[in-house]
This record gives sequence, C-alpha cells and structure tokens, in this order.
Amino acid sequence: MSFHSQRSIVILTAWKVIATMLQPLLKPYLWYRCKKGKEIKERLSERMGVVSLPRKSGGIIHFHAASVGEVISIFPIITELYKIEPRQKFLVTTGTVTSSQIVQQYFSNDPELSKHVQHQFIPLDVPKWVERFVSFWQPSLSIIVESELWPNLIDAFNKHQVPIALINARLSDRSFTTWHRFQRTAFALLSKFDWIAARSLQDQYNFEKLGVKATYLGDIKQIAPKLAFDMQELNCLRELFKNKPIWLAASTHATEEIVIAKAHEALKTKWPELITIIVPRHPERSKEIIEQIGQMPQRSLNQLPDEKGLWLCDTLGELGLFYRLCDIVFIGNSLDSTSKGGGHNPFEPAKLHCAMASGNQIHNFKEAYRLLEEVVTITPNVESLVTWVDEMLRDPQKRDKYAQNALHIMDQQSQLAYDIASHLYSLKA
Repeated sequence: MSFHSQRSIVILTAWKVIATMLQPLLKPYLWYRCKKGKEIKERLSERMGVVSLPRKSGGIIHFHAASVGEVISIFPIITELYKIEPRQKFLVTTGTVTSSQIVQQYFSNDPELSKHVQHQFIPLDVPKWVERFVSFWQPSLSIIVESELWPNLIDAFNKHQVPIALINARLSDRSFTTWHRFQRTAFALLSKFDWIAARSLQDQYNFEKLGVKATYLGDIKQIAPKLAFDMQELNCLRELFKNKPIWLAASTHATEEIVIAKAHEALKTKWPELITIIVPRHPERSKEIIEQIGQMPQRSLNQLPDEKGLWLCDTLGELGLFYRLCDIVFIGNSLDSTSKGGGHNPFEPAKLHCAMASGNQIHNFKEAYRLLEEVVTITPNVESLVTWVDEMLRDPQKRDKYAQNALHIMDQQSQLAYDIASHLYSLKA
C-alpha cells in the first residue's frame, strides 16, 4: 500500500474517531439547535439514528437532500420511479425543519403517492447513529443529492451492501482546489459511489480530474416543480398594482440592495409610479438593509409600498408568488459588490414566464446560465441594470418574447427526470 493510500485511510479513520469522541457533546448541541427552532423537539432522536416511524414493507429507495432547493428537485425523480414501479416505497431524509415541511406539503397533494413516502431527519455523522439508521431502513438504493458527503454514512451503506448514487453532484473549481490537496482521500470516498451524475459538464470534468468517473445528464433543478404560491394573495397584489410598472430584485445579498435602490431612483424619473420589490435571500437581513438604504415598507410587518415605491419583502417561501407577480426579474448574488457572488437558480423564474437579468458573478450556475444565455441579460452595474429594466418596461412584446423563449427552453428539459430515474432504478440491489 502506498504512502498516499495509507494517508487517505488515516484521514477517514480519524474522522470516524473524532465523530465518536464528539458524540456526548452533540446531544446538547442538538438541544441548543432545538431551542433556536432549527430542530423539532419531538423528532430530535432521529438526528441520533433513532427511528420514529415503522418501516414500510418491501424495497425502499432512500433519497437524502439537505436544503429546500435540493428537496424540491428530487420530486419529479421520485414520481418517475413510482411510475416505473407503483409498489416502490421511498424514504426521504433532510437536514432542516423547512425541508421536512416542504416534503410533507408536496406529497400531501398526491394522496396515492404519499402512501409510499416516509420522511426522517438524517442522523449526524456519528458511526453508531448512522449504523443504527442504515441497519433499520436497509434501503435497496441510497441517493444523495449534490454535495452531502458524510464519510461514516457512506461507510455504513457500503457495509450493508447498499448501492449509493450521487446525483446533481457538485465540485466547483474552488472546491476542486481544496479536494485536490487531498486527492487520495477524495478518491477513496467518492469511489464508494456506484454512480455519480454531475450537475454540469464543468463539475463532471473536475470529478474526472480527481480520478473519479462521473456522467452528465443535466441539472435536476431544471425539472424541479414550479415554486408554490398563494393564488388569493397573488390576485390581491395584482389588483393592488394594476397598471403600475413593477419589477423584482430576487434573492439579493449584502450590498446588492444599494445598487437596486440606486437603479430604482434613476428609473423613478422616467416611471414615477414604479414599484421595485426587493426579496433578500436571507430575510433576517432586513434591519441591515434598511440601515443601508433607508426606511421602507416591509412585508413582514404587513406594510404595503408607499409613494417612494420601494418594497422590502422580507418573508420566507414567497418567491413563487413574486415571480408570478413580476415578469421583469433581476436575480441576485451576482453583482461585483457582493463578497463572493455565484448567482442563484435561474430555472425558477424561467419556468414562470419572466424576462431575466443577472450580474456577471454567476460561477455557481455556469451551466444553467449557459443553457439560458439567449434569454438572460447580464447587467453588471447600476447603469446597465437601469437600461435593461427601462427597456423591458417600454417594450412589453420584447419582454414577452424573452419570457416565452425561456419557457420553451425549460420545456425541452422534461425528459431528464425519466432518464435519471431509469438509471437509478437499474442500480437497485
């Protein structure tokens, strides 16, 4: 055995030892998270691998998706797997309270499929806890989404001879630089997967540079269901803003709101009744935003826009509402002013008939923006943003053409869910 191979074993073994030693401290940590509202008290034991549901009979396919976006993206794949085998059972694990609520909400709309789906919180990566989890559920296949690489959980699946797949696998250039320093360890961990489906061609290339085989079929966020919304609320807002020019700055990050406010002021000289809606990615930043650009009505306080026209919609889970309300959308986390940038998912507004713009810092969604490059306008600064919004407001036909073309591109991706589901089904033990 080479020195590098020995070192990779040492690193993975060290993680196992450290996780075991930390076990007594993790229980109070979970209780702390519970007090902060980040865990559900009645289900805290699930985070230690103690199940709270009886196992349904028959083969179970396990999906693990950490965040809300990842959870939403697996729903079409579960539906396709269910079509392939109507007796198939599913276990979905998540790491956040919000994600668990999304799972329950989505499947409650399909009573028949919901009988086949169970949800649990994923246990923390402590050997004893993940062993308890895997030995109870004994899935015929485990599917991990994006980058949830927990060594002890992966080891437990291998020990129980459970095939595992990594779908929408992410390995950005920045992450590759880190992983490359521990290439043997990365290879030792990733080679335990039976199938890796990369999120993009660049991610696939980075995996293969590590010596790991990966395929590329497409980004599963392309096929995620449209974001949910409240129809009654949408009708109320449409009536409120009837005949008024309106646009949306979605998922903004620190300092981007300053640029949006400047754009709003410039546009107000041409469009006196303009409504500019700001939806920050993290609503808890509302105080910081107001300190930076001044007082404005907040949706979280049930306030409506005043004569200034700026409206801070600092609420969670309402992007689906605002994408339907506004067909002129700037997608945040993409301007040079942000600390890291990287962009956000453009597929969500593309599916909802929106003309879209973004800054030029979109490295986390390169493939998505490449797919949509003909329908997304890059506006790297306030001047270009003002020009674009003004053009979209002045030319409804052009705006509609961009939105329709985006919809057409998204419709062409509908086969992806079936392609991924078919390959996954072939991996079952």
